[in-house]
Amino acid sequence: MSITSPVARALIGQTSLPSRQAVSDWASSTDAAPLDEVASTSVGTSLAPGALAAFTLIIPANAISHAQSFAVLRLRIEVTGTTPTGAQQSGDVRTFLPTLASIKAFEPMSIAWLVPLTLDPDPALLGPPSPARAAAWNRVIGPGSRLDRLIQGTKNADVTWAIDPALLGPHESPPAVNASATQPPQTPSASQPPSPGGPTTPDPVAAETTALAAQLRAAAPRHTLWSLPYADPDLAALLPYESGNQVLNAVMSHPSTLDVAVGPARADIAWPVAGTLTPQSQSRLQRAFASPGLAATVISASSLSNHNGSTSNASRKAISGLPLLAFDDPLSRTFAQTSSRAAGAVTIQRFLADSMALLGERPGTRNRSVLIAEPRTFAGDPTVLRSLFAAVATAPWLTPATTEQLLSASKKLPPEALDKGTSGTTGTSGTTGTSGTATAPVPTPGPTAPDALDPGTSPLTPVQLARIPGTLSEIGGIASILADGRLFTDTWTDAQVQKLSTRWRDHPEALTVIDADTRAAVNNVSRNVRVAPSEVNFFADRGVMQVTVVNDLDVPIHDVRLTLSPAQPRLRIERQPGPLRIGAKARATVPLRVISIAAGLVNVDALLTTPNGTPLGQDTSVKVRVQPPAAWIYWVLGGLAGIILVLGTQRSLRRGSTRASRPDGQEPPLND
Repeated sequence: MSITSPVARALIGQTSLPSRQAVSDWASSTDAAPLDEVASTSVGTSLAPGALAAFTLIIPANAISHAQSFAVLRLRIEVTGTTPTGAQQSGDVRTFLPTLASIKAFEPMSIAWLVPLTLDPDPALLGPPSPARAAAWNRVIGPGSRLDRLIQGTKNADVTWAIDPALLGPHESPPAVNASATQPPQTPSASQPPSPGGPTTPDPVAAETTALAAQLRAAAPRHTLWSLPYADPDLAALLPYESGNQVLNAVMSHPSTLDVAVGPARADIAWPVAGTLTPQSQSRLQRAFASPGLAATVISASSLSNHNGSTSNASRKAISGLPLLAFDDPLSRTFAQTSSRAAGAVTIQRFLADSMALLGERPGTRNRSVLIAEPRTFAGDPTVLRSLFAAVATAPWLTPATTEQLLSASKKLPPEALDKGTSGTTGTSGTTGTSGTATAPVPTPGPTAPDALDPGTSPLTPVQLARIPGTLSEIGGIASILADGRLFTDTWTDAQVQKLSTRWRDHPEALTVIDADTRAAVNNVSRNVRVAPSEVNFFADRGVMQVTVVNDLDVPIHDVRLTLSPAQPRLRIERQPGPLRIGAKARATVPLRVISIAAGLVNVDALLTTPNGTPLGQDTSVKVRVQPPAAWIYWVLGGLAGIILVLGTQRSLRRGSTRASRPDGQEPPLND
């Protein structure tokens, strides 16, 4: 419905909001609090349904009280108009007006930003080269993707990027794995060449990841770079379980690869998504980061005890001496709302108001700091992000800082005890620490708004983790017989490693897809290498029996083990055959030396395996009809041999007694 003669008005409250909780309450309240109109303007003659109209409201300086050095005032922008039926129509938005007096009476706070650059929870990113996989990578890291928009919105700001190296493609050629432990994958490369027997055309994903690496490398000088462990493993979910530690240790022991691809990146800072830290979890983190060494941990400020009920500083230190970087929950939640361009202006004002309320907790305290850390799912709009950074840059109560500066400040602090009552997720209300001092309340954007910092539920259960080593062993076994085994190993071992990622929280169905695809790949090789069923007649005591092994794959195979086991003792295998090598789409006839013990039908079970014992094909048996010669045959053969011997002897004697005649009639001379 259209409205005519729309008018915009600005209404403010003259008393400052006294706390961060008051700021949150005003943003979420629907009460019609009494406010003073301080400005108005016409928005045109009419406004059609769905139409947009820009307007400017100028609030006179004398309409605002400057009794305080700084204040956060309630502000409501209201638009009213008349409908075609003559009824009054109105709409409003609640926001804030931070104000400053001409005389500065506060110490500015340092503000630093931490933004994760990680992959989306899309299982189509994994697997062998295919059009679907290429489309998934383009969707996740290509132009217009969430990641691309995030990079565009933050590339010119002093933001720390925490980068998952998996953005640049999978690891190459991990060494052999076994059923008890996962081995570390090798150095990843976005442009690895296809292995023998693999695809002969360039993988389009390599072009995507190479372009992304170049984009990050060009922007790197402006940023502090952190390297998350490969695939951004879910530390909070993995570390409590022994099975999780087994698979995690292999990933953590691998050195960061961003240094060459993007630029120098530190890999010694842990950032678990849970946002909490206990002495037990700290000990586990230090063991996990044993290779690079644990320099610091990112933690939620709401989980720490604070100073007289006020919000914690970003720079803290655990009682063990471990530096902590504590992010501010409310400001991080507000920053996460920059994904909406429509609400961009309101989000920016909310951020400025909350930061000023934070300033008001200890306005005269020096060296205060605040860290803004975003969730892995952060999807800021580039336009809103640039506007927010510009607004913060002009806010006199905020001064830019880096995470390196916060870390340096943490190292200089005295140790302090961590709260023992912290849970696995960030909360929305205050908690009580070990000292009995209540933490500051952590406001949320609204009573029904989803918590942007809620990490969700991890699907990495002990059962799920316990299956990974066995699956890796099967992958290694299958790869060991293929001529293009390197490609198979790279693809499916990486898929199992990626299952450890934080990004699957609240996406358990993705792990089901990954497991199903891996199983299908293993089964595809297994069922195409088989023993041809056959029936054999064996009428001898011992001799050679032949078995045929078929390779229906498009690539040669090697080192295939064939083991034959007679189901009855009527037949005995003298020696098992050695490793088999079979060409693509070919078959091999395997000779076996056997001994027959008794007559009858014997089922000989034929088992094909890889060098590490992974079974191939389906259970197959060769039917052997054993009929060793009966005893009377030996008597007959012996008698025949005796007769032949006697006849031969008599003939020899007869020839010896016969003398040949000479032409002259004389006897031939006898030989001496």
